Amino acid sequence: MTVADPKTPTLQERVAARIGTLTATERRVAEYLSAHPQEAAFSSAEELGRATGTSDASVVRTAKALGFDGLPGLKRSLQGHLQSLLTPANRLSNSIESVGNGPEAVLSATLRDHIERLAQAERTLDTDEFRRAVELVGAARETIICGFAGLEGVSEYIATHLVRIGHRARSASDTGYRLADRLLLIGPEDVVVVLAHNRLVRESRVILDLCTEAGVPVILLTDTLGEALRDEVAVVLSAPMSRPGTFTSQATVLILLEAVTIAVAAADRERSLDTTGRMNQLREELTGYSRLDEGYATLPRAKRKPERRK
Repeated sequence: MTVADPKTPTLQERVAARIGTLTATERRVAEYLSAHPQEAAFSSAEELGRATGTSDASVVRTAKALGFDGLPGLKRSLQGHLQSLLTPANRLSNSIESVGNGPEAVLSATLRDHIERLAQAERTLDTDEFRRAVELVGAARETIICGFAGLEGVSEYIATHLVRIGHRARSASDTGYRLADRLLLIGPEDVVVVLAHNRLVRESRVILDLCTEAGVPVILLTDTLGEALRDEVAVVLSAPMSRPGTFTSQATVLILLEAVTIAVAAADRERSLDTTGRMNQLREELTGYSRLDEGYATLPRAKRKPERRK
């Protein structure tokens, strides 16, 4: 017989076991964390301090008193637990329930939700970090964009647009052993962009370890992993992607990466315009007509009015 690994206690179990040893302030924080696991999993120490009427230091002390290695450890534990509960079907169900009835209500709620997320990103994004990301991409021999679990299309899209402004770029979003070929020649002259929401898949973990070993700078674009991975990456672009427990949206990821691309183009305007001009010339040679005529060439022909009989 094999002995099963001991079950890791949940946050609620830790609170119940230690409640008698906590100070009054720590008890207040612990009871809030236990009752609001989703907020605890995706909030900063400062936000949790405000929610509990305490302080960020009190939140960190409470996390340690509960047996975690600090707030990052507590959040990782909660996110892993929530991830097992919130399947894609669960998240889609929560999203549907939150937007109201009818297509018009869904459209309005979805647009409002994304406007709020982007406004929050504008308030919270570190502009120094964004500038550093632009500088790294602009100076890199090649930019490798790694997005998994639904982010493959975003990776390919942004890589294509970086190429169009004169920067070598490619997506490395294969899974399993096929990813090895994509990573083999990455070096310190390159930059790797890792896209991750609230958890790291195995491929992302391998990429981070490889970049650390090879001295390759990493730009991490995330909503919740910035604190946990800060020491492993060169730049963190941290912004809210979607409401916890709801259908994951890639809109904020796409817009941030487009902003990086445009900023890189603006930093070397001549190179960007020259490359785009050469791309247009190649397109004209491939299609056989000028891009200026493309709109005309694809317009539907006007219907001739039938001649009136005399």
